[in-house]
Amino acid sequence: MAGKVILTIQDGRWDGEEYVFNDRTICTVGRAEDCCLRPPNELSFLEVSRHHCLLDIDPPEIRVRDMGSRNGTFVNGTTIGQRAPGQPPEDFSALDMADHSLHDGDVLQVGSIVFRVKIVDSADSNALPTHAEQEAVVA
Repeated sequence: MAGKVILTIQDGRWDGEEYVFNDRTICTVGRAEDCCLRPPNELSFLEVSRHHCLLDIDPPEIRVRDMGSRNGTFVNGTTIGQRAPGQPPEDFSALDMADHSLHDGDVLQVGSIVFRVKIVDSADSNALPTHAEQEAVVA
């Protein structure tokens, strides 16, 4: 196992919900039917564009690229991209946007959804004590 990437929602009704990626995945986040990570179709998620951002996940690495969202994609509170005010989505090319590496502990905000990034490298997971080892320490 090369590792895994875990995205955990940090706020709201879905606080604590996890998305675990063990294999290479190209994942679009947005409200459109063809997106891999879709928020519920509710008014509170209208800040999320139909095709908001793209996640390129190859555990233990993860990269994000804004896809011309209206409200922007944020990493640790800093905007990494969005289309210009008044610019229609069809006039925007996501290929012109830079992708950004995410690291363990980073915060990814997509509209009103806040994800905490956790990266578990295979070397890290091998270093974790087993359940039996944990019990031996407690006893």
